[in-house]
Amino acid sequence: MKPLAFLFALLAIGSLRAADRPNVLLIYIDDLKPMTRDYGEAHMHTPNFDRLAARGLRFERAYCQVPTCGASRASLMTSRYPTVKRFPDFKCWAEKDAPGVVTLPQRFKDAGYVTISNGKIFHHKDDTGARSWSEPSWRPKTSGRTFHNKETQDFMKTSTATRKLNGKTIKKVPMFEKSRIGTMESHDGLIAKKTMDDLERLSKSDKPFFIACGFAKPHMPFFAPESAWEPYKLPKIALAEWRQRPEPAPASLRQVREQFAYVVRNHALTREIPYNNDLYHRHMRQGYYACVTHVDDLTGRLLDKLDQLKLTENTVVVVLGDHGWLLGENGEWAKNQLLPEALRPALWMSGPGIAAGKQVDTFVEFVDIHPTLCELAGIEVDPDAIDGRSFAAVLKDPSSNHRDHAYTRFGPGDAITTESHFYVKWKTEANGEERMLIDLKADSLAKRNIAGEEDQKERIETLDRKLAAKLEQARN
Repeated sequence: MKPLAFLFALLAIGSLRAADRPNVLLIYIDDLKPMTRDYGEAHMHTPNFDRLAARGLRFERAYCQVPTCGASRASLMTSRYPTVKRFPDFKCWAEKDAPGVVTLPQRFKDAGYVTISNGKIFHHKDDTGARSWSEPSWRPKTSGRTFHNKETQDFMKTSTATRKLNGKTIKKVPMFEKSRIGTMESHDGLIAKKTMDDLERLSKSDKPFFIACGFAKPHMPFFAPESAWEPYKLPKIALAEWRQRPEPAPASLRQVREQFAYVVRNHALTREIPYNNDLYHRHMRQGYYACVTHVDDLTGRLLDKLDQLKLTENTVVVVLGDHGWLLGENGEWAKNQLLPEALRPALWMSGPGIAAGKQVDTFVEFVDIHPTLCELAGIEVDPDAIDGRSFAAVLKDPSSNHRDHAYTRFGPGDAITTESHFYVKWKTEANGEERMLIDLKADSLAKRNIAGEEDQKERIETLDRKLAAKLEQARN
C-alpha cells in the first residue's frame, strides 16, 4: 500500500468509536484439518461447524506458514514468516525468536480490549504473556493426555513402554480412550467452561474483549467422551484413498514419528494393533473423527453462549486448526511434513460485516489473519512491520481475490502452493537441493513427484521466483 493510501486507511479505521469495535472470539483447535461435514466429509458428525459455516465463511485455501503447532501459532500471532532461525519448530518462543514484535492480542490490549488466553494459544503458556494478555494465561491442571477410565488406569500400572517428553522419560499412554465422563469434564470441556464464564463476565463490561480459546483435540492421543465416538463404527471407517509417498520420494521427505509416542491397542487394551495395517488405519481415523466431534460439541456450546448473551451480532468469531494433518494419507500420521494435507487447516469466520453461508476460494495465509482482525477492529497496523496482508475485503465479497499462492516452511524445506501445483525445495546437508512438484489438478492424492521431468523446467523456474520473493520478504 502506498504511504498516502495507508494514511487515509488509518484515518478511516481510526475513526471507529470504542463502543463500535467488535469483540473477538478466536477458537484454536489443535491439528484440525478440513475434516468436517461442511468441508464435504459426509461421514462426519459436525453440526456446529455446519452451523458456523452457515453463519459466516468457510475458507477452502487457508494455509499455515509452518506445519507444527508452536511455530504456526507464533507466526500467526506476530504476522511474521518463518526463517531458518525464526519459528523453526514446535518448541519455539515468539518472545525469543521475534523479540519486540507486537503480537495480535497485544495490539488489541493496547487498543483498550480485555484480552484473555484460555487453553493452548501460544505453545508455551507464558510466551509474550505480560504484554499480550490482560490477565495471566490460563490452562487447566489436566492435559490432552489425561485419561479417566479404570481400564486405562490399570493398564498404566503395568505398562513399561516409555517416551521422552520435555527432556523427561515418561510412560506412554494408550492412543485411544472412550472416556466415561461428561463432555464438560474433559480437558477441553474445562477450557470451554472457563471461556463461557469469561464471556458471561465480560458481557457486563463496557470494554470490548479478545478471547482466545485453545482446544487440545483432535491432537493425539485420541481421548474423547463416549458420546463423541458413537457416530463412528469401526467396520464402516473408510481408509485413506492413497497411502503411499509421492514417487520418486526425495530423501528429505522423512517419516514423521509422532504416532510412535503412544501405545496403539484395541479399545479393551488387550492387544496391540500392528502398525499401518488396515485395522490400524481404521482405529486411528475413528479416534480422530471422535475427537473432531468432541470439539464440534464444545464449539457449539460457545456459539450458544454468545447467542444467550446477545453478543453474536457484535462478535467476530474465528475458528481454525493450527495446521493440517495427515490421517493416513501418503502413509503419514501427523503434521511436521511438507505434504499438501499437512499444510491446509480448517478455517471459518463469522461476525458483523462478514458474508454468511459462503465459501472463500482465494488463497489466504495465516499471517494475514493478524492484520485482518485488526482492520475489523479499527486498530492501526504499519504494513511494513508485518508480513501479512488484510483480507477484510474478502469477508464482504467472498468472490474477490486475495492471493494466488501460499508459502510454508518446515525444517530445511520451503514450499509454495498454487491452485494447480505444490512445490517444495529442500536445502540438503551437502549444500545441494532436492525438489518435489505435485500437479494438484491431475494428481490430487500426491502420488507422483514430477520435479525431475524435462517439461517441468519452466514451471519450476516460475515457482522458484515466487519462492525467492517470499524468502526475501521473510528476511526483511
